[in-house]
Amino acid sequence: MRTFSLLFTFIALVMLTMFLVYLVRGSVDPIIAIGLFISFLFCAIPALLLLKPFENREALQRRREARQEKQERERSNG
Repeated sequence: MRTFSLLFTFIALVMLTMFLVYLVRGSVDPIIAIGLFISFLFCAIPALLLLKPFENREALQRRREARQEKQERERSNG
């Protein structure tokens, strides 16, 4: 999942760069500018949804311990 979010982030940055260069360059066709900006949004939104903030070490350790305990209970019951 992280690879896809980073790929979307990279594409979104490229689209934003293209949009900014197009605006700075000179005469601007509004349809093309809007299209570039919408392309940026369509790439940035999935990237932001897929990128989750890193959990701290304690939360990650608690999840691992809970998973191990659950697996041990399933082994003892099964």
